[in-house]
Parts: sequence; C-alpha cells; structure tokens
Amino acid sequence: MSLSRHFQQQLEGLPTVRSTRQSVVAYSGGVDSHVLLHLCKSAGVNMRAVHVHHGLQDEADQWSMHCQSVCEQLGIDYTCLHVDAQPKEGESPEDAARNARYRALGDNLEPDEVLLTAHHQEDQAETLLLQLLRSAGPAGLASMPVEKKFACSFQVRPLLDFSKQQILQYAEENNLQWIEDPSNADINYGRNYLRNEVMPVLTSNWPGVTPALCQASALQQDALEIIEAMAAIDLAAVTAQNTDTLSVSALRRLPQARLYNVLRHWINTAGMDKPRRNILQEIVNNVLPAAEDAIPLVFWGSTEVRRYQDCLYILPTQQNHEIHQIYSWDGEQPLYLDDLNMELKLVQSAGKGLQQVAVRHGLSVRFRQGGEYIRPQGRHHKQSLKKLMQDAGIPPWQRNRIPLLYIHNELACVCGYWIAEGFAVKPDQQGWNPVCQPIGKH
Repeated sequence: MSLSRHFQQQLEGLPTVRSTRQSVVAYSGGVDSHVLLHLCKSAGVNMRAVHVHHGLQDEADQWSMHCQSVCEQLGIDYTCLHVDAQPKEGESPEDAARNARYRALGDNLEPDEVLLTAHHQEDQAETLLLQLLRSAGPAGLASMPVEKKFACSFQVRPLLDFSKQQILQYAEENNLQWIEDPSNADINYGRNYLRNEVMPVLTSNWPGVTPALCQASALQQDALEIIEAMAAIDLAAVTAQNTDTLSVSALRRLPQARLYNVLRHWINTAGMDKPRRNILQEIVNNVLPAAEDAIPLVFWGSTEVRRYQDCLYILPTQQNHEIHQIYSWDGEQPLYLDDLNMELKLVQSAGKGLQQVAVRHGLSVRFRQGGEYIRPQGRHHKQSLKKLMQDAGIPPWQRNRIPLLYIHNELACVCGYWIAEGFAVKPDQQGWNPVCQPIGKH
C-alpha cells in the first residue's frame, strides 16, 4: 500500500480531524512536517500552516522564508509566529523551545480547528526511552497518543504509525525540499543523543526495536486507560460532598497504589502542575497523617496542596498579600484587588445585601487583622470574626484574603459570608449585594 493511501486511511479513522472546520499543520520546514503538509494537501484536507520562529539559529529567518515559499507553491495559508525561546532558570534549552512553541501554537489555535503535528514511530520510540530513563509510570510510558486535548481543541499525530524511512522515501519520490536543523546533530541534548548514538546501536542488534518500543507504548496506553478509569471511580468516592476537596479520612482507607493513583488523577484533572513521585509521597506521608488541627502544605511549581480538618485542597500557589492595605470605594465601579487578582463589585438585589442608604456614605475595603467583631444579620449578639470563620469551616489561609467592607469604620460585610444586622436590607427592600470573583470570570 502506498504511503498516500495509508495516510488517507489514517485520516478516515480520525473523527476529530473530519469534524473540525480546518486543520492547522505545525510546519517547521523539516522533512517530517513537510511530508505531513504535502500529504494533507494531496488528501484534500482543509488546512493552514503555522511556523514557529524560535530565533535560536542564524538561519531562522531563511527557514521562515522557505516555509512561506513552500506554502505559496502549495496554495496554503501561512502564518509565522515569533517566540522567546530563551530558557528560564531551571529550564533546559530543549524544554524552553518546546514550551514556547506549544504556547504559541495553542494561542493561535481556534476552537473549531485541530492541530496536526508530524511525530512518527522513531519519535515515539525515543519518547518511551526518555520516559524510562526518568523513572516514569504508565502515563509517561504511554508516550504520545494519536490525539489528545490541546489548548481549546485537540492535537492529532496522523504520522505516528509511519516510520522515518517511509517519510524520507515519500519526500524523495515527490522531490520535496526541506530544512536540516543543525541542532539535531548536537548530542548534548538528551533526545539527540538517543537518536544519534543509542538507537543505531539498538537497531543493529535488534532490527525491530522501533516498532517493538512503539508496541510497548501502545500497551502502556491500554493499561493507562484502565488505571484512569479506576482513578475516576475512586475520585468520586473520596471527593467531599459539594466541594472540590478530598476527604482525608476516605483517602486513608484506600490501598497505597490506589491512593497514589487517585491523588495523581485529582491533580491532573484540576489542570495543575504534574507531580513527581516524591511530591505524592510527601502528601501521603506528611499531609494525610497530620493532626487535624495542623495546616500542612506541599508545593511544587505553581501548585500547592493544603489540608484543613478532614479536607485536602489543591490551589494555585498563593501570592503575597498585603493585609494592611485599605481601599476607599464609592461602590459605583468595580474595585480591582490586584494582589488577589480579584474584582469586587456591588450587584443590585431584592431583599439581599447592604442598605442603599448606607452604601451612599462610601465604603472602605480592608482585610482581617485579628480582633474583629460583627453581628450577622438575624443574630442577637456580636461574634468574633475568628469564631465565625472557624464555625463556617473557612480554611485559615483564606481568612485574611476575604474583603471586609466598612462603613463609618464599622464592619458592615464579610464578602460572600455575612452582612451586619445594622446595615442589611429588609426582605422587601432593594439592596446592594457585594460580589467578589476572580478577574476574568463573570
């Protein structure tokens, strides 16, 4: 069977590609992506091409011009995205370039488009070996799926079943011209070392090593599906009622393997930084067994896991917050609390919120210092804010981040929780209800 016919069959088995308005080919100018571009054009795929200009090579501008020329010849819309691929502290050059590339591709992708990338069998085999060397579990060893969720849509790898030799043969038969990136020969990069030094030795002794490694990866993908299905069942069983938190007591009843599995699944489902094994061990060994009045914390990247009472929380790393800051507010326009990335506004509501007369006197927005008292609406006596928050189960790390509204230096409202009796509207009145929400969410 010709490679073109094989590719056509691959596309027919990919409903994600068939159901989208347009495909976007990640076109580097190398032989793999050039073949993918040419195959898609031959198959009549509605598409456009995107080239990511990393600026890491002297020839980068020439590569972009080459890609544009090829697309013009094929009648394909072309976009060049410039990125900053310089590594940050603790980031390898490989990771920096890949992260910058995928960020740019994700930002450029529309919800009704799908991203096509030119990964093939050898890429899959190399990925499996790299993951083995990193002590990866099934998720890592499953390597690259044919399709996965990406940005606002999906990433699809239609060449994953093709060998490098097939790709090169197709390129030569069709007289394609492509770019050779000199950095691919630099064996200081881990993947290049495997590709140029290790794989040739393995292939000379085991000619079928590449398809064998790809098959091993596919088997891990099957195992991963079963593992994730089990994790989803466990997650439903340990999730605290009506919350996004987990019950610590329920977690501790799970066998260890399922405990690690459900924690990893919970973190991934929340869209947080993927945890290494040592992070999961710290949660299991130090956070779950901690005394109920302790407030243990584990953090990595931009993610942190905290415990309060019987609940396990996952949240973005808390930014520094100036609790002594006081904001004057007329209540007419939203108030932006920059260090909390929050927006505070008043929403008119029947029978709820602050009296309109009281609001006209002007508000000041403050944060908990300790020692505050409030008489909540419907109660007969003032109570300490500390006791109210404890009784409401508000985690300690959230308490001094909740905006407090003062009128004439008197605490009138704890946003989202209590309004003072003396400032609250009657059931038959129109009031102003304070609403605090993350910026960008409405």
